[in-house]
Amino acid sequence: MDEIKAKIDAEVANAAKTPHEILQLIFEMAYKVVERDDINSRLTMARFATLLVNLSEQADKITQVNLAVQRKLVCLTWALAGLTAGLLAVAILQILHP
Repeated sequence: MDEIKAKIDAEVANAAKTPHEILQLIFEMAYKVVERDDINSRLTMARFATLLVNLSEQADKITQVNLAVQRKLVCLTWALAGLTAGLLAVAILQILHP
């Protein structure tokens, strides 16, 4: 039971690491000498992990840019709605008081 708790604690500690630290750990494990000779599959998985991290960071940057554009669009929409309401009020005043 203590072994399972230790594994859980290790995984929780790994989750708190930065993506760079996690990738470094993955590559260290890929190059670690083990009994089986499956270095190609381990390196492929490590490179795939790097690709996923890079894509995740790019997606995060693009999402931030999209959110900024969306905020500007919402502000412009509210400004347009206010301008339309103001023009409608002026039009009504001109109709009522020629």
